[in-house]
Amino acid sequence: MGARYEHYRWWLLDGDLEIVSDGRVAGASLLAALADLSRQIDRLGNRGQHPTNQPYRLIVYKGAAVVAVRPATLGIC
Repeated sequence: MGARYEHYRWWLLDGDLEIVSDGRVAGASLLAALADLSRQIDRLGNRGQHPTNQPYRLIVYKGAAVVAVRPATLGIC
């Protein structure tokens, strides 16, 4: 039997709580999913997304529950 992957949704919000980017991520654990999410956010600039309204807040959901929150900070992860 293979590893069971948990699926999460995430929102990256700017200082006005507007969604800068969002998506889905999966991992064998929450830590694995957050590591992959960190890589996705690091690549936002490569896709031409340059948020301007700082600070940024990250919220991660599993179903209807919030499972991780990064407080508002001036940089993107």
